[in-house]
Amino acid sequence: MPRWKSVRCLVAVVALLSIVAPRPARAEEPPVHGQLTTLGEGAGALPVLRVWGTPYEMGYAHGKLCAERVRKLYAKLNALATVILGGPAKVDEAWAQMEPFVAPRYMEEMKGLADGAGVDVRDVHRGAAVPDLSEYHCTFFAAWGKATADGHLHQIRALDYATLAGLQDYAALIVYEPTGRHRFVNVGWLGFAGVVTGMSDQHLALSEIGDSFGEDHETLAGEPMPFLMRRVLEDAGDLTSAVDIFKAAHRTSSYLYLIGDAKAAAAQAPAAQALRTSKDFCEVYGPADHGELSLPNTVFWSMGTDSKWNQKVYDVLSAKQGQISPKVGMEDVMKGLRTGNLHAVHFDVTSLELWVANATPMPDVKPGYDQPFLHWQMK
Repeated sequence: MPRWKSVRCLVAVVALLSIVAPRPARAEEPPVHGQLTTLGEGAGALPVLRVWGTPYEMGYAHGKLCAERVRKLYAKLNALATVILGGPAKVDEAWAQMEPFVAPRYMEEMKGLADGAGVDVRDVHRGAAVPDLSEYHCTFFAAWGKATADGHLHQIRALDYATLAGLQDYAALIVYEPTGRHRFVNVGWLGFAGVVTGMSDQHLALSEIGDSFGEDHETLAGEPMPFLMRRVLEDAGDLTSAVDIFKAAHRTSSYLYLIGDAKAAAAQAPAAQALRTSKDFCEVYGPADHGELSLPNTVFWSMGTDSKWNQKVYDVLSAKQGQISPKVGMEDVMKGLRTGNLHAVHFDVTSLELWVANATPMPDVKPGYDQPFLHWQMK
């Protein structure tokens, strides 16, 4: 395994950002194209940030409305990054290789986020670089048609990322309405511009899993995974165009992706495909491509393509064929198998709604899959 991939989950997360002193306020502040509300009540309430407009306007609203929390995140992670890595220089080196492959609109948005929160844009860049520096394992599945209780496309994303760095303290739903592009929800964190879990108004949902296919198949000179996923949500209108974007991208590391398309499910067509990708290959898998673990109208992977966890997921889903529902995704798969420790998400992609649970805040951390799920509708 290459040296830059030897830093595992916790180290990668805590290396997100370095603290910087707030900048002086601008003489004339731009308008704030955003709104901050909450979902749920009490200690389990989740911020819901809605932003709209140009890339810079969305970034500025994100930073401005959440400035205190964004700065606290950076401060919290800086000490750990310094102790473990000796400072942010390693992350800066990685970002220097990725930056040429980042779409200009995301560079503009990160500049806006930094300006709004009053921090150095280098901190936002470091946050965007971290996922491609890390190895972590997760679970996803999509099921539709006769496999589900209502015929809808149901999809999960169980994120098994380190919780000891406290990233869950800044969990949020971020609803983007970019000018001239598709509206989407990012199940992520305040201060993070990329996407690792999301759903668009085109009835497309994305999940992913980290894997490792060997040093020869990995590079940092490519489009960071969180921006590639975000670009799919913003630009793709269906399953075919989403797959085409992944295939044509300058990819970086070893990743598995799941793309669900509820419009295809409604037309009784194949509604989800999983991708096995690295810098130099992009393989497409459908329901019939899981060997002895294949199930009709169902695509899944857990903890990697060759993990024993795939048998566990298969056992649950095969027993629930024709009955798969949000309850199966949340209780039988994620809670039952104990996957989704940082966040656990079930999408009903057909009705554009989701259920999300996050790990509890530091220091008394409990995994996301054991927490109450909050229900949210895009409509």
